[in-house]
Amino acid sequence: MGFSLSSAPQKALRNSQCQIREIIMTYASPALRRKPQEVSEHFIKLVHARIAEVSGWKYIFERIPAFKDACAKAPSQVPCPFTGAGKSKFRFRQKDLYTGCAIHNDFPVNEFCDGIDVLAKYYELSKTQTCKKILSDFFGMDLHAPLTDADIENERRYKSAVRATETLDREEVAKRMRKLDVMYHYTGEIKPNTPVALYLRNRGISRLLSHLPKDLGFNNRIYYWDKDKQKSIIYPGMIAIYRDTRGRPLTIHRTYVDKNGDKAPVENPKLMMKPPADMTGGSIQLFDPHYDSGSSTWTLGVAEGIENALSVVEATSTPCWAASSAWCLENVTVPDFLLPPPDVKYINFYIWADKDIANSQGTRAGIEAAQRLQSRMVEFLAKRYPASKLTIEVFEPAQDIPDGKKGIDWNDVLQLTGQDGFPIHWAPECLNQL
Repeated sequence: MGFSLSSAPQKALRNSQCQIREIIMTYASPALRRKPQEVSEHFIKLVHARIAEVSGWKYIFERIPAFKDACAKAPSQVPCPFTGAGKSKFRFRQKDLYTGCAIHNDFPVNEFCDGIDVLAKYYELSKTQTCKKILSDFFGMDLHAPLTDADIENERRYKSAVRATETLDREEVAKRMRKLDVMYHYTGEIKPNTPVALYLRNRGISRLLSHLPKDLGFNNRIYYWDKDKQKSIIYPGMIAIYRDTRGRPLTIHRTYVDKNGDKAPVENPKLMMKPPADMTGGSIQLFDPHYDSGSSTWTLGVAEGIENALSVVEATSTPCWAASSAWCLENVTVPDFLLPPPDVKYINFYIWADKDIANSQGTRAGIEAAQRLQSRMVEFLAKRYPASKLTIEVFEPAQDIPDGKKGIDWNDVLQLTGQDGFPIHWAPECLNQL
């Protein structure tokens, strides 16, 4: 006679199995119920979101002894971080310290296109397992945590910054150039009572409206792709030219507004057009640096956003550029032809940082990017102008961050306190000299 369970125990077993399945389905992470490819994509997005929060892969690589040398000496070649072999096997370019890409002489050119690729090789793990290790070891994350709206926005910023460093083929370069030409062709000056003039006035920028820089313009018909509606919507907007490290026009930044001078009701009202070349080191160079030949003094400021830079000029009458993001701020480079003359006596370089709430890792992207730029400019200018007196300062708003806000910037300061909230001032008539 064969072995069999009685009906009562069988029923109890089935009930127990059902309860176990219910518990698993209740408490298991949504990521665990996905296909392997979806699981991998989920963790990659989480990693990229965290990397955006800490302003690039340098945050990770500096904390791993095998990669410290490559970070410190970028873009010079160093021994292989995987084996320690050789003297000139591996290197990061400066832009790779954000994107995580790397070049290894013993591997194919596109082997390491992301920091995840590099660390997957280093740890000898799959991409998914590498992502989990990054999230747990460096960010202390709960691996069952879902993607939040903030994560999605951070990942978008990460992808945008990475795209800005891409090397493109001729066809893609030509395609992007054509789109930029069309945008520029239909852009005119910002006249009074246009939506952009109203937008700036609504933000406390008034004195400057009669003295706006040539690299800002107004376009009445800018297309915005609405993902939810799956169609393009037309808005007016502010156009700003983003220039490369040699001062040449590279791409265009768009700020979408409505007819009343408010930000357009879209998910991302500020977008950079796809550049035809690497954006690293570039900026929106609103006003040339000011050089006073009488006192032999050279002055320039740089802020993160366009409105912040214009607020600085409005309040202080000093020239200021806009970087467009924290990552771009950290990498701003002044073109050679705009640098001080060799015999300059005084150099003033002011960095107007945003004041942000610390993220989950305790980092504050705005001030930390500003401090890294400060360190780089101190080293660069001291070496190039050893006899000059350097004043290279980082300014951060003194006001507390309002409840419920992620931060406070210099446009907020202008609207709250006027010029009294700014630590330096030139005479108002100096605006006409810019």
